[in-house]
Amino acid sequence: MRLQVLVVIFFLLILMGILGFAPIHVHEHVNDKVLHFMTFCILSVCLYYVWNLSFQRNLLLATSIMLVMSIGSEFIQDLLPYRTFDVWDIVANLLGSGLGLILAFGLDYGWHARKEHQRRWGGTRVAMDQQALMDDLDLEQGSDDDLDHFSLPAYGK
Repeated sequence: MRLQVLVVIFFLLILMGILGFAPIHVHEHVNDKVLHFMTFCILSVCLYYVWNLSFQRNLLLATSIMLVMSIGSEFIQDLLPYRTFDVWDIVANLLGSGLGLILAFGLDYGWHARKEHQRRWGGTRVAMDQQALMDDLDLEQGSDDDLDHFSLPAYGK
């Protein structure tokens, strides 16, 4: 587990709990659906990076948790007397979670592909350093075109 991401998720969950279940009315200042979309998008990106597993396992764990949270939070709000159940909030939650997971998966896949490419082929800096070392070795040994120092062994003498 990645502790830094877990701390960020902890504070996000506290913020979401205050915004979602407290008797405050934020929708007067901010569009309620945009708030649902953005908070679940950010939370799903963070949730994807909590585990240090393969792409598929991270995606599966984060998707199942976000699916439960997206739908479950609205049902919990329905139980509160000062909140109402709204299907469009669930849609905004699911769309935000989906976009966040797609972004996180794409960033993770791109990062690993870049690292793998650098591992296999080396970065441009590594290639330039290796070329400079090869040039230095050529200068120390002399020109490769000069074959006077090379002689064949005499066979049959």
